[in-house]
Amino acid sequence: MAAEVPTEAVVRASLDRRQAESYSLVLEAMAIPHRVVPTDAGFALTVPPRMVASAIAALDAQEREVAEGPLREAPVPDHGPSFVGVAMVVTITAFFVVSGPRAGADVGGWFRLGSAMAQKIVRDHELWRAVTALCLHADAMHVAGNAVASLVFVTALGRWLGPGVALLATLLAGVAGNLLTAFLYATTHNSVGASTSTFGALGVLGGLQFVRRFRDASVGRFRRALLGIAAALGLLAMLGMGERSDVVAHATGLGFGVLAGVGLGLLVKRPVRGLGQALCLLATVCLLCGAWLLAFWGHR
Repeated sequence: MAAEVPTEAVVRASLDRRQAESYSLVLEAMAIPHRVVPTDAGFALTVPPRMVASAIAALDAQEREVAEGPLREAPVPDHGPSFVGVAMVVTITAFFVVSGPRAGADVGGWFRLGSAMAQKIVRDHELWRAVTALCLHADAMHVAGNAVASLVFVTALGRWLGPGVALLATLLAGVAGNLLTAFLYATTHNSVGASTSTFGALGVLGGLQFVRRFRDASVGRFRRALLGIAAALGLLAMLGMGERSDVVAHATGLGFGVLAGVGLGLLVKRPVRGLGQALCLLATVCLLCGAWLLAFWGHR
């Protein structure tokens, strides 16, 4: 006669129903199938035999976490008061004063030479447009919206990473977003505005939060880590998907920002100080100035 194979195995037993239900919540968070079964001695938590090892490991980890006290996540690095958001606002405002709105006469050729025209980027390899387009805006309301976003997102990123690293990460996320947008459209799509970079800064913050929370070796850390990225996606949905918004550019900027944030969170073990911040700031200025030099003198 063949031996009967049990369909469920008991991994915890308790006299208290509330305790049994707390065990159940742990397994539910880990997506482990289970049941709370009343017994003569109280309540038993049962799982399929193949899930016994995973269930016991999850419950043991939860009990260790309770014994250690409240969860203590790694503190967020703080470089002190940050003025990089203000610096970005001053920069895009100054460009708007000089270039004027897109609907204007464009006497200086700023929009003709600097906007992110997909065909020019893809067909003619005018890659500098992915940089210069971040400095141009359609109208005053466009500038104002990006100014507010910069003051919030870029300032917060400056406190976390320091001014030079924050500005370089913000710029590179925006440039990468504009390049991918151009290659996705590969048509007459033409965009301007710093919003690709501001959403890039938001993405970097989400990526950094993901790494910070994932490093905590406790139950459910992956789901907690995803909250930072989920919050960034929620803000994208609220702020970056209006009727006149370039949704693709916003989404690609955010996406590259998340990747940059995860990379920085994994690679940068200590706060970047002094020389490192200065070099990143210099790289940001050189990239902007170099792109505009190519725009105006590359056609000669």
